[in-house]
Amino acid sequence: MNENRIIATARWITVRPWERAVVLRSGALDRTMDAGRHRRRRHEVWHIVDLRPRWLTLATQEVLTADGLQVRVTPVALFRVVDPVAWLTEADEPTPAMYTLAQLALRDALTGTALDEVLAARDGLLDEARTRLAAAAARLGAELLEFRVRDVTLPAELRSAYSETARAREEGRAKLERARADAAALRSMANAAQVLEAHPALLELRAIDAAGARGQFIFRIGDAGPVVVS
Repeated sequence: MNENRIIATARWITVRPWERAVVLRSGALDRTMDAGRHRRRRHEVWHIVDLRPRWLTLATQEVLTADGLQVRVTPVALFRVVDPVAWLTEADEPTPAMYTLAQLALRDALTGTALDEVLAARDGLLDEARTRLAAAAARLGAELLEFRVRDVTLPAELRSAYSETARAREEGRAKLERARADAAALRSMANAAQVLEAHPALLELRAIDAAGARGQFIFRIGDAGPVVVS
């Protein structure tokens, strides 16, 4: 990847709206130029720097967490050049330098974090690392816009363990809900039994109602209670 365009021979130079030019004259820093069409003087070399935001996708990093478990993380960083002079002078190859700084910030962040925290706080996982990387990027003449985790991958054995744990958790929740439903049903039946015991006439009314719904009739013999006949 070319860090910038270098022009040392053209007479007229066009700097586009998203670019800035750093002009060296006889090997010394002379000036910076904004967008427009400019005439190049003798002994000048123009370095055209692109100021547009650019994504930096790091290769998947294998990192040991604080609890000694290995996790594979793919981080991404979004940055833009805000100081073209620093971008050209502070590092021989500033984009690879940003890459290395992002790697170090990621490893520092994850080695002090347990695996459960990595999985639970994925969106905010690199908040502290972002602050450190932003300071390092500023020294290179860049502004860090985003630094976050795109993907988190666990080894197969850990994925299996987490899957079993999640399944056991859901099964436990289902059993608990069934137990709650059974307890509620028993409480309802107990309350109904207490009401019927206190008011026996309600049982007779209930029987009459049920018989009427099925096209049956009821007659009573002595104190034996209601008898339903189809």
